[in-house]
Amino acid sequence: MEHVIGIDVGGTEIKAAVFGPDAQIIYHQKVPTPAGEANVRIPEAVCGMMNSLKNRYGDIRGVGISTAGVVDTESGEILFAGGTIPSYKGTNLKKLIEERYGIPVSIANDVNAAARGEWWKGAARGSDHFFCMTLGTGIGGCMFSSGEPVLGAHYRAGEIGHTLYDKHTATTYEQRASMSVLMRRATQEIEGFSGDGFELFERARKGDAACSRLINSWTEEIARGIAEMILFADPSIIVIGGGVSEQKQFLLDPITAHLEAYLPSGFSQTVLVTAELGNKAALHGAVYPYFKSEMECV
Repeated sequence: MEHVIGIDVGGTEIKAAVFGPDAQIIYHQKVPTPAGEANVRIPEAVCGMMNSLKNRYGDIRGVGISTAGVVDTESGEILFAGGTIPSYKGTNLKKLIEERYGIPVSIANDVNAAARGEWWKGAARGSDHFFCMTLGTGIGGCMFSSGEPVLGAHYRAGEIGHTLYDKHTATTYEQRASMSVLMRRATQEIEGFSGDGFELFERARKGDAACSRLINSWTEEIARGIAEMILFADPSIIVIGGGVSEQKQFLLDPITAHLEAYLPSGFSQTVLVTAELGNKAALHGAVYPYFKSEMECV
């Protein structure tokens, strides 16, 4: 039986999944993204996972890679990586795997892959013009239209994390509104806090005023960026992904409330939703090319 491997390279974790012939995940694993020398250590980590999965599942008909950074989907080269994964620029996992294992590789930016996954199996099913954004180590974005991610002339479309630069604080949108910023603020602003995002939201749900104030401030920053995308692209829906999307309405409600201050009254028809596939959306989107023909025949 042939399988397809999906690999998702993020700033915090590298995830891998094995998909069976019915496009369902039959095995999933993850490892921490190695720190330093990303152009060497990330390929080593990915090859370690490939070796393990090939030994366990044998015949692999294709590999789909989702990765942080601006990626040339034809050559597979990382063209730009920003500050989330230093020294990752120039890495080419597509070329490495194809040459080492003799298996075809499809590669995409992680948010573009997540958008495709949500369009295929998640919250964006039936939506032909939507925007997907992920809140994690940084903030990524993808405009999805007519069945495909909008890549742009230089594969850089949708990079919302670098927008809204503020010269007074020398910060970008993702430097004020990513999950990593939220957690850093939590440790700095909430006395004795040393937990994770889940704990922060749970404490807010239970009435912790300090946690609630922080989340309210943070979601206003998120709303500013979402308002820009609504004004610029008029998507039918905006899908919010990343681990924090598991908070569902507890995340969406304050963002929606803040949006009113950044948009003309009665202007927006866009609906905010959270990702249905969670942190596996990019894995699904990465392997979609290997199941596309089967899906089109259904």
